[in-house]
Amino acid sequence: MPFRPQRPHSIAASWSRILGRFTLLLAFMALVLHRAGVLDLPNAVAAILLASGLAIAVLGLSMIGFFMLWHVGAKGGHASFSGMVMALMVLIPVGIAASRYVLLPTIHDVTTDVMEAPEWLEPPVLELSWIKRSNGGDAAARDLQTLAYPQVTGRRYEGAIDRVLLAVRAVVQENKWTPVAHVGVEALVDGLEPVPESAGEGEPLSNGEVDPARAPIPAPRPDIENESVEALPTFALMQYETKTLVLGIPQDVLIRLVEEEETTFVDMRAATRDGDHDLGLNAELIQTFLRDLDIRLLGIAGG
Repeated sequence: MPFRPQRPHSIAASWSRILGRFTLLLAFMALVLHRAGVLDLPNAVAAILLASGLAIAVLGLSMIGFFMLWHVGAKGGHASFSGMVMALMVLIPVGIAASRYVLLPTIHDVTTDVMEAPEWLEPPVLELSWIKRSNGGDAAARDLQTLAYPQVTGRRYEGAIDRVLLAVRAVVQENKWTPVAHVGVEALVDGLEPVPESAGEGEPLSNGEVDPARAPIPAPRPDIENESVEALPTFALMQYETKTLVLGIPQDVLIRLVEEEETTFVDMRAATRDGDHDLGLNAELIQTFLRDLDIRLLGIAGG
């Protein structure tokens, strides 16, 4: 009768798959609940850190399973591979975030004007949590920003402030930012020409006959010489709030427009609400917005 050796079963491999499923589910649920607004950011970070610790343990168990498979032929190769893949699905994004945390400066407030940063119209609401939070607008933080993000600077456009305001509002609408407060925008918007409605909507087509009821009524000629003309404001401030696309991290954004002679200067400020580190998100937001604004105002951008 032939001898058939019995292959042992690797307990570590089995546990790597079981814990891997739990770890991946924990990280995924923390992300989904935070994105839905059910779980705030500090608690979501705590859950993801816990999942990362479990993922390291899962990776160790899967390595033990591979070792047992190689040396004694223990069953559990598929389980070890499954556990390793699920652990890496958690550890790779966390590792990318950790590398940005180490390589980028510890700041959470970025502005294009480090000397005179725009002041918030409505200070962002900050909630105390276990994540440390310090003043991000001091001189030391601005020096760190200058060294890390020298390319984050304002824009000067050859054009009136109302034209630049139109482009800014268009880019804001594309990004779907939520308005919070604004100053100096109403007077500029009132002076802008309304967008003409498409022909044929809400009005009957003319049949060529003259209709006395629709004849234009002459208006009195304005007295330009004696009538006082109110000057348009030369500055505008707009504050918005938004969230990152994937992680849903809340950010506050402030845009300042200042008209100087025949040019308009645009400054921005962006800040996250939790922790001392923004992982470079604020600088990316400002650079992306200004790049889109340059495209809108193509040909009149200056330094």
